Amino acid sequence: MDWKTAPGTEMVCYCKQVDKGTIVSAIERGNDSLAKIQEATKACTGGNCKVLNPSHSCCSPDILELIRIYSSKVKKEESCCCCSCS
Repeated sequence: MDWKTAPGTEMVCYCKQVDKGTIVSAIERGNDSLAKIQEATKACTGGNCKVLNPSHSCCSPDILELIRIYSSKVKKEESCCCCSCS
């Protein structure tokens, strides 16, 4: 997925039905880490990715990519799969 060009309606977290626009909005409000995005949007907290996500993978790498693209702060952060971290 090319998150730079994806529309705001593109689903990021299928477990909690959180789209790109919601995550970008949260980033613009200062939520610049996976933990902050999880708290602000509930994305990456469902733990049912292997069933609901068409790619059968956790959305955390996609959220981290959106943070890298849309946050003015550059952070090095480990990917945390909601299937094993929540």
